[in-house]
Amino acid sequence: MVLKSISNAELETRVALLEEGKTELQNNCNQWENEVDRLKFNAAELRRRLEDSQAALHELGRENQSLQMENAKLQGRKWADDSEVNDCLSCQKGFNLTVRKHHCRNCGQIFCNECSSKSTAVGNSRKPVRVCDSCFKELTINSPR
Repeated sequence: MVLKSISNAELETRVALLEEGKTELQNNCNQWENEVDRLKFNAAELRRRLEDSQAALHELGRENQSLQMENAKLQGRKWADDSEVNDCLSCQKGFNLTVRKHHCRNCGQIFCNECSSKSTAVGNSRKPVRVCDSCFKELTINSPR
């Protein structure tokens, strides 16, 4: 076996190079640990946003179902037949030449002028239309303003 003698200066140079390499590796390791921490934070933030989005989607689904049920209820309303109604549905005043019949544009029932004198927007109508007092209260209480 041949042993090569290495001088102290060479050994010190090699040790210094190894120390530099070690320091560089430690710096790289610290940078990667910081990157891992940043990515963990981003993942937690994205998870929170996903949960918020899922909760909002669930709430929108419930609201959509509620609106569909309300729409089905409104679609099921029928326009009352003039010939079958002789008295105001609200005050029971009899209809004649001076007390006229008026359909509520929301519920479709027939009322006298006094019981259907209010107007409000109904459904997709842009302009206010004649509604009965009961529907007026229902529509103005539930309308977003």
